[in-house]
Amino acid sequence: MKLVAVLSSLFSVLIVAALPLFAVASGAPAVASQEIAVTIDPPRHEITGDTRIVFAPGTRSVRLRLAKTARIESVRCGGRDLPFTFRSGAIDMELPQGENSVAISFRAGFNDQVSRHPAAGEDPSYGVNAAIGSEGTFLGGGALWYPLPEQVPARRKIAVTAPAGIEAVTFGARLSRETSGGTTRSVWQEERPVGGLSLCAGPYLVEERKAAGITLYSYFYRDNAGLAPRYLDAAARYLALYQELFGPYPFEKFAIVENFFPTGYGFPSFTLLGGSVIRLPFIVDTSLPHEIAHSWWGNGIDVDLSEGNWCEGLVTYLADYLLKERRSQSEAVEYRRQLLIDYASLVTPENDFPLSAFVSRNDPASRAIGYGKAAMVFHMIRSRIGDQAFFGALKDVVRQRMYRAASWSDLLNAFTRASGKDLSDIRSLIERTGGARLSLGDARSRRQEAGWQVTGTVRQSPPYFAQDVPLRLETSAGARTRLVAVAARDAAGFELAAPGEPQRLLLDPDAEIFRILAPGEIPATVNSIKGSGNLIGVITRNCRADQGSFRAFLASLSQGKAGIVDEAALRPEQAAAHDLLFCGIPGDLSLLPPGAEPPAGEAAPADSLRFTVLQRRTPAGGVFALFEPGSQAAAAQYGPKVTHYGKYGDLFFSGGANRRKATAAPADAGVVSRFPQ
Repeated sequence: MKLVAVLSSLFSVLIVAALPLFAVASGAPAVASQEIAVTIDPPRHEITGDTRIVFAPGTRSVRLRLAKTARIESVRCGGRDLPFTFRSGAIDMELPQGENSVAISFRAGFNDQVSRHPAAGEDPSYGVNAAIGSEGTFLGGGALWYPLPEQVPARRKIAVTAPAGIEAVTFGARLSRETSGGTTRSVWQEERPVGGLSLCAGPYLVEERKAAGITLYSYFYRDNAGLAPRYLDAAARYLALYQELFGPYPFEKFAIVENFFPTGYGFPSFTLLGGSVIRLPFIVDTSLPHEIAHSWWGNGIDVDLSEGNWCEGLVTYLADYLLKERRSQSEAVEYRRQLLIDYASLVTPENDFPLSAFVSRNDPASRAIGYGKAAMVFHMIRSRIGDQAFFGALKDVVRQRMYRAASWSDLLNAFTRASGKDLSDIRSLIERTGGARLSLGDARSRRQEAGWQVTGTVRQSPPYFAQDVPLRLETSAGARTRLVAVAARDAAGFELAAPGEPQRLLLDPDAEIFRILAPGEIPATVNSIKGSGNLIGVITRNCRADQGSFRAFLASLSQGKAGIVDEAALRPEQAAAHDLLFCGIPGDLSLLPPGAEPPAGEAAPADSLRFTVLQRRTPAGGVFALFEPGSQAAAAQYGPKVTHYGKYGDLFFSGGANRRKATAAPADAGVVSRFPQ
């Protein structure tokens, strides 16, 4: 599977789009069709079913996948029982000469436990692969809940029966839906099947409409049913936008379906969002368009993983970023800058890897690489070739690769064909770890007869990357921007003509290129703590949380392995050499890193929590943070929320909600030169 992150300033919602469950076996028999009929039994946490699979003529050896815990009731071919083996989730059989279809009856139980208090993290499933119960049913394709051929069928049809009032939804067009005789039954059919089926069911209230030439559905629980019109309106709006940008929508329907636990998933033709997620006011304009874009990129066009997973970065760029850009350029600049800050804060030499090795998100660093760095790569391509070539190339890829797989090379070749531009240097950002580390050097201004001239160098630290670096010169007569070509070496000189007296020279001020930010460009934030490689947790005498709660808080920040010491045991040399996270205000301020000062103020009220991250003003740099719960209950209530505010460095929670979020401005040392010099 692949992860799609939808980031917001308040909350991180994980969307998962379907990938093939396993590599197609070389020489696996083609599948003409598969029909599946299942009955859901929530009280027993069980599913029973029958499937008929038609293979290509001449097929003999057949292998199917099914959950290891399932029970096979019968396997029949040509009206007779067919010998088979079922070991380690694999069903193997030999079809008789002249026969090319097989019918299988099966039964399986699924009851993964859903946590009532899921921990913060990067796992979009919360450990639930399949569950059938009174609250609802979720059967992910990875659970192998029905016999799955090695090749995706050319056509697929599924009928789902459940107790009356329990509505089911899966891939494809809904052919029928009825309730009678104490059961509710629906039938679904795919004309162009994609991947392995996932299925959801629950006591849904269903709404339907047509928009942008597409059938839209909402499957919401009663408590959220009032939100259905808003979601359907938004789906219609974003489907129209993306059809204009990419071409025809590739599936038979689009449905917004509510899940009974707080996760987000994306599948071909529907998105599955937890009830608590649906109620968040920003989701309709963040997660929803993100998932609609995935209908083309990742679901309609699969990912050739031999060169890495490109679709997460592309959809992040085409949904999360592009919609901000359409609202305002300032939002776009801030979003790009935040991608660079996240990468610099979360990715270290120890956890870095190239985009060509990215498969899915599993921790904050992999998100910053597979989503953030990749989105910046697409921005650099678009900036270089222009909108017409960029979106024209995407349309060409849709026409040529729909229902097939595409690689980074396929995309780069399409952009090159559409623009005639050489993009070979972009490949280094895909195939290599890291990025350029740039700074300004020797910037000087001088008066000339016709105006002013500014000279200097753009310095680069190893490893070297070749790229065009934007420089903005601010003068008394206005500002102008110029691209300076920096080859794969340590420095490039430049000369800039200035129409007025120079005031400031800024390197890449609008975050137009992917690069590794200098320490002076990175604010102290929650992500600085999440990305620390040498963090120590320190328990002070006024810490109002027990060690278990403090340990859980560290784990929520991806620092579960960090050491914990009492304040009395923290040595000055130890404090100077590590990033520090204090529970409470230290009693002995001399133990704080040199130059650091805690915020002034009284202890946090009982129903509140303060969290502050501060930059260490020392040559060694680094950060330290203060975790100040007003009580043990406040630590439990608000502590897990902090991780969702990654770009902020000053947080305050009370009364059940966030009351303050802010970030101190960075110093911008090394990328800003001020004149006269």
